[in-house]
Amino acid sequence: MTNTLYDTDYVIVDSKTKKPMEGYEIIYHYTSVINHLNEILMDEGKKWEYVSMSELSDEDKKKYKETIKEMESMYD
Repeated sequence: MTNTLYDTDYVIVDSKTKKPMEGYEIIYHYTSVINHLNEILMDEGKKWEYVSMSELSDEDKKKYKETIKEMESMYD
């Protein structure tokens, strides 16, 4: 059995020592980190949150795709 660490998984570390603050069995997937951040934002009364691009309306998805295409063409 092979163990792999992924860059999409996160742990909580002390900001000075960079040592884990929880047990080595505690690993958060990036979606859990985003959910936690959104909960903090809501508790602070913020009017915005992070969402996956797949959750956007079809109209907004189209606008993002068009914008990305335009930006890519600037560097061709």
